[in-house]
Amino acid sequence: MRAPGVNDTQNAVRRLLVRSAADGRDYTVTLVAPHAMAMAIAEASPESANGFAVNLGAGDGVSCNDPVYPLYQAGYAGLAIEGGSNAALAVNLPSPSVRKLIGTFITPSNIAGLLSANGCPRDPDFLKLDIDGYDGPVLRAIFEAGFRPKVLQLEVQPEFPPPLAFAVHYHPEYRCVDDRNKVSGFYGASLAYMAELGRQFGYFAAQIDFITAFTHDVTLVDRRYAALMQSRFGIVEQPDRELFLAHPPGYSHFQENGVDSLPWRAIEDRHALLASAWDAAGAACGQKHGRSLPFHLALVEERSASPMREASSPS
Repeated sequence: MRAPGVNDTQNAVRRLLVRSAADGRDYTVTLVAPHAMAMAIAEASPESANGFAVNLGAGDGVSCNDPVYPLYQAGYAGLAIEGGSNAALAVNLPSPSVRKLIGTFITPSNIAGLLSANGCPRDPDFLKLDIDGYDGPVLRAIFEAGFRPKVLQLEVQPEFPPPLAFAVHYHPEYRCVDDRNKVSGFYGASLAYMAELGRQFGYFAAQIDFITAFTHDVTLVDRRYAALMQSRFGIVEQPDRELFLAHPPGYSHFQENGVDSLPWRAIEDRHALLASAWDAAGAACGQKHGRSLPFHLALVEERSASPMREASSPS
C-alpha cells in the first residue's frame, strides 16, 4: 500500500519537460528530491549522520508534498513545529521519536531555544523552513545560533529574480494572509536573499523547484558535500540568476495585488528592477496590513563575502 502523501514527486530524481503557462516556453528541468540528498550524505558520511530531521512549518506533516515526510517514514527522529492548530500532525507522524509542537509560532527570537530544547543536534541531517512570512530572519537566527543542517529546503518568494534580495523582517503585526485570505506578494524571502545568506555560512544553492505542486523552494547544501552532489546527482553550482532563469516562472502572488511581476525576469537595468520591485512590495504590504511593515530589498553581488547591504523600509 502506498503511504499517504508519498507520490512520484518524491522519487529521488525526476527529469521533466515543462511548458510554462506564464511565458509559453518549454523548460527541461532535472529535480532531485531533497530527502534523497540528505540520505546520500548520510550514506557517504555515516560517522556524521544523526538521523534527525526538522520540519518548521509542518502543516499536517504529509500534505503539499512535504519534503520531510519521507525521512520520517524511513525512521528518522526529529522535530515538527506548526503554528496552526493542526491536530492531524500528531496523527500523521505518530512516532514518539518525532517531537510535535502544535500551535507554536516561530520567530527569530525563539527558534534557537525551540531547537535546543527539543533535542535538535547542531548539524541535523535535514531542515525544512516554510512559515509564509519572515523566513529570512528565522534562517539567519538559526545560523547565528550555531546550527548547521547538512541540507535545507527553504520556501522562497519566487517572483523576485536575482540579484534582488528581498525578505520580510519580523514584526508582531505581520500576518500570512490578508482579509481576502490571500497571501499576496508580500511574504517570505527571495532566492538571492536565501542563497547569499547560505553562502555566508558555508552553503551553496543546489537547486530550485518551482514546478512541484505547492512548492517554490531552494535547496541549500553544506559546501563540504558539493563533490558528492555532483558525483551522485550531477548537481553543479550555478550563479543564482542562471539557476532562476533556467526554471519556469513560479506562481505569482503579486497578481493578487494587481501586479504583473513576470517582466521582472527580463529587466537588465538593475536599478529599474529594484525600483519596480520596491514599489510592488510596498504596495502589497500596504494592501495586506493597512500600513508599512519592515522589509529588506537590495541588489546583492553574488558570491561576495561581505554582508548584504540593507535597504529596509521604515517600520
